[in-house]
Amino acid sequence: MQTFQDIKTYFESLSWAANIMAFMPLFGAGFWIYKKQEKIVAWFGRRKPVGVKDYMAINSPNYIFENKSVKIVVIDDNPDDFPLDYLRNTFGQVTVFDKISLSEASRLIGYDLIFLDMMGVVKEDPKYGGLQLIKKIKGLPDAPIVVAVSGARFDPTASNYFEIADDVLKKPLTEMKCEEVVLELVKEKMSPFRAADTIDSEILGKSKNDREKNKINALVFSYLDGKITLDALRADLLNSHRHIDTSLVISKVQRVKGAYGP
Repeated sequence: MQTFQDIKTYFESLSWAANIMAFMPLFGAGFWIYKKQEKIVAWFGRRKPVGVKDYMAINSPNYIFENKSVKIVVIDDNPDDFPLDYLRNTFGQVTVFDKISLSEASRLIGYDLIFLDMMGVVKEDPKYGGLQLIKKIKGLPDAPIVVAVSGARFDPTASNYFEIADDVLKKPLTEMKCEEVVLELVKEKMSPFRAADTIDSEILGKSKNDREKNKINALVFSYLDGKITLDALRADLLNSHRHIDTSLVISKVQRVKGAYGP
């Protein structure tokens, strides 16, 4: 029969095992930290963005413009005056209307650039409807660039129709001229950094205080990170921050999302 001293000696001999067992969680945590060290360093090193443009600089510093992301509309009663096959092969989407109604202007939301013949394309008023149409286009959220075009019979530089347009061209248009105009005008418009700058100006200029500014920024960041939907962002802005231009923020934030794309 073992004496008390024998039992004590036996358990003392097991102390090394107990010590190892006690340190096992620490060993495991250390190994996990070693395996995840790059992500951990990145997480601690990531600063909180102060605005949407700053968010873009942190999360998407290497944005590259792509021709195939450009959406174009040609509104002309003689679409053969345009190199349509070339435009379709060079850019992402090309939609053609030979006639359009003023009530259909909202169909142009989401396009980046419109080639618009100011004569003969508006159903309600073929002769003078172009001026009303271009005003409606420029009133759309994130309004498309409008390139006014005309035939040789008409001098666009002498007409009030063309004063609102972003550029004016004579028909017919060559492939080189189309690409030159599209890239020159659209690259700047589609820049997510410009869109982010517009959002920051809207939020900063209309927020009641820093607390509200930070709250709205947090909502936008949540959408960009995929934590909330676009509809949820729109609903929050309309319900709690109606003095902010929701249409402007929504249209511009989609450009940022398209470049960041998580």
